[in-house]
Amino acid sequence: MPSTASFPLQVLQSKSSYISVSTADDSEEGYGVTSHSGHWKNKHSDGGMESQTTLLDQETLIPDDLGPLHYQYGLPDTEPFPGSYHWWKKRIIDLHSCAPTGWHFGAWIATFQASCILLINVIILIYTTIKTGGSSSGLVFQGDCNKVDRLAIGIHLVINLLSTLLLGASNYVLQSLSAPTRTEVDKAHERESWLDIGLQSIGNLKYTSRWKRLVWILLSAASIPLHLFYNSSFFSTLSANEYVAYLVQGPDVEHIPKNNGTLELCDISFGCSEGAQVEISNWEFLSASECLQTYAVDFLSDHRNVVVVGNYTNNSGFGILEGFPSSGSSFEWICSKSGAEIIEDISCSSLWRKIDPSHWMINFPSFYQSPNGSLEKLDIFLEVDYCLSEAVVPRCQLQFNLPLLIIVIFFNTVKVICMVIVATKIKDHPLVTIGDAIASFIDNPQPHTKEMCLVSQNHFKHHNKGQHPASESFPIQYNPQRIKWMNIASWQHWTITASLFFCAISIIIGLLVYAIYALSPFGAEGFSSLWQLGFGRAQSETIIGWDLPTQGYDALLVSVLISNSPQIILSVIYLVFNSLCTKLFLALEWSSYAHFRKPLRVSHPRGDQRSTYFLQIPYRFGIPLMAYSALLHWLVSQSIFLVAVTYWDGNDVDTENSIISCGFSPLGMIFTSIVGVSLILSALAVGYFKHLECDMPLAGSCSAAIAAACHPPEDGSNCLKPLKWGVVSCNDDHRDSGEVAAHISFSSGEVTKPVPGCYYA
Repeated sequence: MPSTASFPLQVLQSKSSYISVSTADDSEEGYGVTSHSGHWKNKHSDGGMESQTTLLDQETLIPDDLGPLHYQYGLPDTEPFPGSYHWWKKRIIDLHSCAPTGWHFGAWIATFQASCILLINVIILIYTTIKTGGSSSGLVFQGDCNKVDRLAIGIHLVINLLSTLLLGASNYVLQSLSAPTRTEVDKAHERESWLDIGLQSIGNLKYTSRWKRLVWILLSAASIPLHLFYNSSFFSTLSANEYVAYLVQGPDVEHIPKNNGTLELCDISFGCSEGAQVEISNWEFLSASECLQTYAVDFLSDHRNVVVVGNYTNNSGFGILEGFPSSGSSFEWICSKSGAEIIEDISCSSLWRKIDPSHWMINFPSFYQSPNGSLEKLDIFLEVDYCLSEAVVPRCQLQFNLPLLIIVIFFNTVKVICMVIVATKIKDHPLVTIGDAIASFIDNPQPHTKEMCLVSQNHFKHHNKGQHPASESFPIQYNPQRIKWMNIASWQHWTITASLFFCAISIIIGLLVYAIYALSPFGAEGFSSLWQLGFGRAQSETIIGWDLPTQGYDALLVSVLISNSPQIILSVIYLVFNSLCTKLFLALEWSSYAHFRKPLRVSHPRGDQRSTYFLQIPYRFGIPLMAYSALLHWLVSQSIFLVAVTYWDGNDVDTENSIISCGFSPLGMIFTSIVGVSLILSALAVGYFKHLECDMPLAGSCSAAIAAACHPPEDGSNCLKPLKWGVVSCNDDHRDSGEVAAHISFSSGEVTKPVPGCYYA
């Protein structure tokens, strides 16, 4: 190997000058000298490229007697004054030198990420516990229902963002855990097998240590309860006031609110003792149109009892009519007029919109005692003039569930502990990236893959059991290809990914069709009707009516499992899709070495090598992918969700009618389907139309294929320098059709481009 030494000449103006003393082996490299700058120019003749290496870029260029580090950074020789610029600069340099590098830095970032999420959850737990006195459920906000809806949507957006960050951090650490060491790779090759490098692989776990497998299992298992319970730890409770609608003969009643009096509501046939006395001094005057808009709702939260005033027609002598409660049939009384225009199969939820407020008629069936003592039914029709409404403060609530939050915190803690163990205890230098693998195989070539330089991953994937790969070594004809991105990953991987997406979307569309069918009796026709139902909002028509428990913890647990099971399915889809993207970018990085000479991207850089904080997917693609995942998780949480409805009888809760169930939002299902379809179709389009100039065999994540490309000559085996893939030497031992079979490898020395049609081994 070439060797280079450098000696200090003198110190001028707090800077050092060096001269390069090269041996005979270095004479062809063309090193130059730049005095008074502390820089060497290393000119490579390959491809006309020129790289400049500073004293700090290579450990081999720094002599032992260099002196204090602050000379290199232009710092004064004496200790800087505390608090000064140079003092802070020196502290930052010292801190940077102690900081973890490579995937360890990424693991610490993942740990910090998970710890911040844990801290947020713990702060929420402490605050809510103090506020509620430790009860199982607590109140975050009570008031206007629209504001509760907005808060719930915002909180669930934050929850899904945090859970996606936690999933991404877990995936990073899981991939690091499954990364094999060189010893494990050699053991697999001896058993005529191979391992995945740069890719999360369950198959690698059987070659790893027991404690790594244990941590991997714990970290994976902790994700399940997090996705099951996190979204439901905060939920909205709808307020529904039970009320009585009184029908009253007008128009004299409109003067009563101005006199701050009371209105005696009774049936004059039986005497006023059968009626009710209502305080109406603070009641609101509502026109017929306003009355329709106010009371034609599923859950009445800001009003209660109502006096409907109008003119009635009948054949007896009724003056004021008894009221009737609304809790039994929501607001069906609004559409109670009988006649040809009323269709029994259509709910009032849609029919009331067709009512003309100026001709609003209400049918009030009444009974009276005939002279012979029998009760006779009498249909009374009231044409509504206006309403007197009892306004109340809305009592919709945003609540949290303490047991669910404790479960989330517990498994969040498990994740943090596992990540800390991985970040601090893994000292065996796993091959996390393909750069790690290339560096290892160049330093110590794998004997089982010798003379197999053009063998791709497909050779090893289809390799017959019991037949050693080395026994099949022979010169292979070089044929560069221009392949579609879709052919980089196996068709099985594409099929599984697309199938998971389309199965999930098909389920959503199936539920959407079922929901529209179930809503058809309520007049939900077209997109405008679905839009009026709202996004992530519960209505009486959109509460699941399955034969499930609706009260107590049984109802809560069942509803939580039903509403959050899609979150787990979506997490699995994210991991599979992430693995597919990893394979694509892995091939992109691998093939780039056939076109450019560049340093390796490794976990622990030395020399010219580059450090890496991401594993395989660059941040400019990984972050949008995580944002897409967070958006899908949030949309799913707004498509099917936990809902509680509290019925109020005055100031008391009607526990008999209050329920806990699942609600669904057709609008949320539509948006989820659109986003999901756009993601998978975009991936398929990129895979089909985008091409990769594949001038070297695709190794993928296959350790054996990577090792086969790493058999450089001795003068090109310095993995600390920039590398390029190409022809490095000729081998006269292999001849085919009179042509010499040359050898191709990664090399730090001179390489030439392979010739199509020639044979290489």
